[in-house]
Amino acid sequence: MRLRLFVLAACGLAVLGLSGFRPHGSRPAPDTPPARPPDAKRRALPPPRTGRPPQLVVVSFDGSGGARLWGYWRSVARQAHAHFTFFVSGVYLVDWAHRMRYHPPRHAPGSSDIGFGFPGGELDPAGTLRQIAAAYREGHEIGTHYNGHFCAPYRGNVGEWTAADWSREVDQFDRLLFHGHALPFGAAEVVGGRTPCLQGDLRVLYPVLARHGFRYDASRSAPLGTWPWRERGIWAVPLPEIPLAGHTFDAISMDYNFLANQVGESPAQVEDETYRSIWNAFETSYGGNRAPFAFANHFETWDHWAYDHALARFVVRACALPEVRCVSYRELVDWLDVNRR
Repeated sequence: MRLRLFVLAACGLAVLGLSGFRPHGSRPAPDTPPARPPDAKRRALPPPRTGRPPQLVVVSFDGSGGARLWGYWRSVARQAHAHFTFFVSGVYLVDWAHRMRYHPPRHAPGSSDIGFGFPGGELDPAGTLRQIAAAYREGHEIGTHYNGHFCAPYRGNVGEWTAADWSREVDQFDRLLFHGHALPFGAAEVVGGRTPCLQGDLRVLYPVLARHGFRYDASRSAPLGTWPWRERGIWAVPLPEIPLAGHTFDAISMDYNFLANQVGESPAQVEDETYRSIWNAFETSYGGNRAPFAFANHFETWDHWAYDHALARFVVRACALPEVRCVSYRELVDWLDVNRR
C-alpha cells in the first residue's frame, strides 16, 4: 500500500496561516450539549505486567491559540472522560504590539510564520491563557509546539537549527508562556512537544529536550502498531500512518495530512472518510497489539468543522469502550516508564 506522508506539504501551514485557510469556508462553532465534569485526577494506571495492556488513546492539538476551539474540545473531553494534550505555539501568547519580545533563531526579532496574538480577537492572548489555565485544572496537558513555526523549504527553518537554536527556542517558549502570567503550573510541567510541520533534526533536538527536563517528543510518524521507543534520553511517541478511507494509500494520523489528500471533496465526504479512517485504524490496534493510538488536529475548522466533528465522534465512542483509556501524552509516558522499560 502506498504511503503519502505529506510531512513537507505540512509546511504549507506556514504560508497559508494556521488561522486563515478555509477550503470550504467555516461557520460559527456549534453548541455543545451539557456534559459531565471530568475526573481531573484520572491517570493511566499500569495493568498487571502479565496481562494485556490497555488501549491507550492520545488526542492532541497543534497551535492551540484562541478561545473558540478550546471550549469545544474541553466540552468533548468532559463527555468522553478524556484528557487531551494541547501543544501551544508561544507566539499566540503575545500580541502583535509586543512581538519584539520574541527573538527566534536565525530570524529577525519579532518574526513569526504564523503571526501573533491579537487582543480582542479570536487569537486574544489573555483569552488563550485563561483557557490554558482552565484546561490544566481539568487534567489536560500543556505541551509546546514551540514558537514561530519556521518550516522548510524556507531559510532559517527548524531543519537547519543547531542544539543552541533549539535550546533558545525552548527557553523563549517558557518565557512567553509563564513570564508575567499567573498560571496554576510552571515550566517543569511542560515535558513534551511537537515540532513545526513534524520537521527538524531530531538527533540534534532530543538531547536538548532531555537537558530541559522533557520526557517525550511527538514529532515522528511510524507504521500503525509501532510502540513508542526510547531515544537519546526521551520517549519518541509517533503518530501512526493509517489507511485513508476511500483512497489507496496511508496518511499520517493528523488532520492536515488528510486535508492535503482530500482537496475537492465535500465537507460531508471529508468528515465521513476521516471518521472511518480513524475508527478503522483504532480497531486494528484495539484488536491487535494495543500499541498506543494517537491522532492530532490543529486548532482549525477546515471544511466546515469536518475534521473536528470526525475526531469528536471518534473520541466519544472509543473512550467508552472496555480497556480503553483516553489520556494525555504525559499520562502515556507515565505508563510507558513503568511498563515498557
